[in-house]
Order: sequence, then structure tokens, then C-alpha cells
Amino acid sequence: MSGRTNKIVLALLGLALLVGVNLAQRELTAERVRLKLTRVEAVESMPPMMAFTAVALGGFRGLISNALWIRLSDLQLDEKYFEMVQLSDWITKMQPHFVAVWVHQAWNLSYNISVKFPDPNDRWLWVQRGIELLRDEALKYNPNETLIYRELAWHFQHKMGANLDNAHMTYKREWTRMMTELIGNRERPNWDELLNPQTDEAKARVKLLREKYKLDVKLMQEVDGKYGPLEWRLPETHAIYWASLGLKNSKPEQLITLRRVIYQSMQLAAQRGRLIYNPVDQYFEFGPNLTAIPLANEGYEEMTSSARDSADNVMNAHANFLKQAITDLYTHNREADAARWHDYLAKKFPDRYTKPGQTVTDFVMERYKELMDLGKDKIQSTIEGMFARHFYELAMGEDDRAQGYIKLIQAIAREYAKRVERSERDRVDLPPLPKLRELVLNRIINAPAGEGWNPQLRLQLLTALGQPVPKDAPWLKAPVPSTLVAQGGTNRGPSTIIPPKVDTNIPEVNLKAGKEYLAKNKQRADVVARPSGLQYRILKASTGKLPTEKDKVRVHYTGRIVDKRTLQPGGIFDSSFEKNLPGEFEVTGVIKGWTEALLLMPKGSKWELTIPHYLAYGERGSPPGIGANEVLIFEVELLDILPK
Repeated sequence: MSGRTNKIVLALLGLALLVGVNLAQRELTAERVRLKLTRVEAVESMPPMMAFTAVALGGFRGLISNALWIRLSDLQLDEKYFEMVQLSDWITKMQPHFVAVWVHQAWNLSYNISVKFPDPNDRWLWVQRGIELLRDEALKYNPNETLIYRELAWHFQHKMGANLDNAHMTYKREWTRMMTELIGNRERPNWDELLNPQTDEAKARVKLLREKYKLDVKLMQEVDGKYGPLEWRLPETHAIYWASLGLKNSKPEQLITLRRVIYQSMQLAAQRGRLIYNPVDQYFEFGPNLTAIPLANEGYEEMTSSARDSADNVMNAHANFLKQAITDLYTHNREADAARWHDYLAKKFPDRYTKPGQTVTDFVMERYKELMDLGKDKIQSTIEGMFARHFYELAMGEDDRAQGYIKLIQAIAREYAKRVERSERDRVDLPPLPKLRELVLNRIINAPAGEGWNPQLRLQLLTALGQPVPKDAPWLKAPVPSTLVAQGGTNRGPSTIIPPKVDTNIPEVNLKAGKEYLAKNKQRADVVARPSGLQYRILKASTGKLPTEKDKVRVHYTGRIVDKRTLQPGGIFDSSFEKNLPGEFEVTGVIKGWTEALLLMPKGSKWELTIPHYLAYGERGSPPGIGANEVLIFEVELLDILPK
């Protein structure tokens, strides 16, 4: 056989072998996919040279990763945090299936770097990035890794839900705002609308839930049905969601970690899993989710049986949970339910936390027994505080809690009377409860303008009590402006309020931003700064008549607050220009900054007013549009001076 023939035969043989290898590789690849041995590599976000190096020099990826880790540590020591973000992305993409890398990087962003920033809003950005790293990236490459689900749930339960970070209320507020925009400002989501959206707006919201927040509405409803009803605007609920998803996808032998997350989150939900929003003072607080108590209890029961090595610790935590649940039920005027759980506690832990023949009222009073030894003044102060809380709950429409505080006050007073029945009566007796109640009510209703409760909240309390509004109360003359009343600002119900995106109800944040804006605005050549602190700029001059303190005026106006991030004029909270409806009011019937400016403005002129908080609505603000210590920016056109 000639050399030419040999070459042809060898070439054909080589070609046949290549075809055979290709067919065999297809079979091997299909088998790897079937056995879930094939993993997606993650080099798409790296620079081309790094991606080439990672692929071509696969055996050296460990060395490359080590070099990146060293560089990352140096950047953190130098406080170059923003440069770290991209480097962290490359490290995780170099080792996409090394779970500890994802967990470490997310923890570093959310826990270590975030606390380096004093501004709560800056911290929130880093916490978000940690959550996104786990939720959007880590799970994409590791959909069956228990530790990723656990760490993601822990971010919601601990970093956002707990109060160990000074900025925890900002995290809760921002999460509440984002979820409110998607599922509505209501305790229960409209599952029918979310599962079968009909309008473009509803479809857009469901798309955001699915694509941005990676939330499956069907699974949300399933979790809510199993563990709820849950408050989906609070982070603890999302800890339960991600742990539940992990239970579906993780290995059976690793599920105890995720179950613990659910039980712990259910405990938090029972203690403070209900969102109570105050639209008047523009803040929210948390109340117990009493419907979660049975499920949380089941969680403790299951933990006790499965955690044999730490059963004592679980049982202690279980007992503490039950004691708090009984007290919460009693305080919410659900004495029968409290008594039932009190009996359960007695059977579960006999002779340990309860006494034979003890009533649930006696049990709750045991939790206050240290208070009884502090003397008359401390007891009276506590009762007055509870009366104040009773009135607040009435004003907010929380009737059960309001009545629960009355029962607690009565029980404390009875117990104290037993303690001092053999003492000198005039020296230790409490004033009668009706007298203390009236004292606290008068203190709330008759507090001067600018002190105590917001005027709107006082009106809500009087309505709840069925009492008339005092005509000459000074706080009724406090500047709750026609701008807000015309807009419906102070009369809108809680169902239409969405918590603000920026921390406008944190006085320190507003005060700092306001001072910076005033100092910056004062430097403008066309701005006049008055001795009072009022600043104005003439947009349209006029030589018309000046108003007096006795006059009534007709004006067009637009009101804005300061954007805390850009220190520029921010969102409009009211505008007569937009409504094409001028406002009419007395010169002295508005905020001090307006009165001062109107007395200087000729009829027909148009000015821009920048008003410090102390010439506007001060420390209380005027919710929902205006927070505490807000600097206000108004564009005002004086159309006419009206006869009285």
C-alpha cells in the first residue's frame, strides 16, 4: 500500500473516530444531565481576558481565585467598598458552585460593609445587594443547596427583621414600601388578582414579583395557607417563604436547618407579625399576629422532638414563647384564649411556670409582680401610661387592644390594693381609676398646639369616644393648612397610604438635609435670606398692593419637600396649579413662613419660598405629605387680596 493510500485510510479512520467520540459524548452529556451532574459555568459577566483565562486555564482557577480574594481583602481594608462589588461578582462567578463563597460575600456586603455607612438609606443599599446576590445569582447556579436558602431566609429574619442594626426600621420601612406597591396596602393580598391578573397594571405588578423579587405567587398563597394568614409586607414572612422553597428543593437530610428558620420566623410573626400603620403621624409599629400562635406552637413541638441534643434549650424557648403569647392574648381582650393557653402551659410544664388553682389574670399579674414592689408613684405612672396607650389604640381603631389595656389596668389596680390593704391608706392609695383616666384624657386633648398628639389623632380619639370637639381648643388653630385639607391629605384613610420611600419621618434625617439645602440655596445670587431664616426668590415682580394681617388672599401654589438623596426640590405634596383651583385663606391662618412672605408680596407677584421647619410644621410635621422637621419649598402666586 502506497504512502498516499495510507494517509487516506488514516484520515478516514480519524474521521470515523471523531464521529464516534461525538456520538459517545452526546450520550455521556445526556446521562450527566439526567443524573444532575452537569453544572452551568458562570463566566459571562467577567471581562473577556478573565473569562478566557478561567476557561483556558481551568486548572489554575484556584490560583486566580486566591489572587482575587487577596485583592478583595486589601480593598476592604482600604474602605474601597464600591470597587469590591465587581470583584465579589467575579469571585463568585469563578467558583459558582462553592456555596461558602456566596454565603461569605453576601454576609460581607450586608453585615460588615453596610454598618460602615452612617446613613440608614446607604446601609439599605448594601443589605439589598447581599439579598440580591443570594436570591438572583447564587440560587441560579445552586438551586438545590440548603445553605443558600437558609442564608437568604436569615437575611430577612435577622438582618431586616431583628433590631440589632440601628437602621433596622429603615430596612423594614423600605421593604414594606416595595411590597405595598406590589400587593397593596392591605393585611391580606388579593390572591385572585395576583394569580389571575386582568388589568395591565396588575400584570405589571405580578411580573415584578416574579422577575425582580423571584416570588412565585402560587407558592406565596400555598405558604400563606399553611402558616398564615401572614403579613407579606414584613420581612419575617419572606424568611418563611424562602425556607419553604428550600424545603421543596433541598436534600432530605438537610431540611432541619430550614425548618428551624420557619419555626423561629413563626415565633416572630406571633410576637410582632402584624403591621399597624399610623397615617396621621406617618409611621408604623408592630403588633402580635395572634392567629400565628397555634402554628408557632406546633413548630416548637416538632423542634423538641427532632432536636434531641438541644431539647432543653428548645423547651425553655417554647415556655418563654407561651408566656408571651398568653400575655399578648390577655392584653388584646381575648381572655378565654389566654386561659386556654395558660392551661396548656400548666400541662406542658407542670409546677414550673404556673401554680395550682392559678387564674390567667393571676398569671399575667405575676409578670408584673416586680412592679408592685416599686411603690405608689411607679404604679400610678405605669397605669397612666397604659391609659395613654388605651386612648391611642382607640384612636387607631384597635378596639380589642384598647379594651385589653383597661382589663390590665383594672387587674394591676386590684393586685396593688391587696398589697397595701394593711398600710396607711392616704399614703399609699392610688387615685380612683376614673380620675386617672380623666387626667390622662385631659392631658392628651388639652395639650398646647405643637405639643403632644397630632391634631388629627386627637380628633380621631374624640370621635372614638363619642365626645364633642372643643370649639376653642388651641390645637384646632394649629396650621393644618388648607392645601392639605383641599387635597384630602389628613382625611385619607389608612388603606390609601403608602409608607414614604425616603425616611421623611425620621427627624434627624430631615433636619440634616434641610440645613444643607438652606445653606446651599442661600448662596444663589437671586435668593433673599430674611433674619427669620425664610428665603425667597422673585419669579415675577409686581407693584401691586401689599396684604395686611387682617386680609384674606387668593393664591396659586405648588408645595414640595426636599429630596433627601439629591438635596434638590423633591416630590409635590400639593398643587393648586394642577387642580386649577386657587386657595383662599387668611394671611395669619397659615404657617409662619407663608404669613411672613405674604406680608411682603405685592398683589400679582410670584415668588419661590424656601421655609425652614420651624417656620413650617416643626417637629410634628403634617402627615401624610410632610414629615417631621421638613424644609418646604413653595411656588406662590398672589392673585388677589379679598375683602373680609
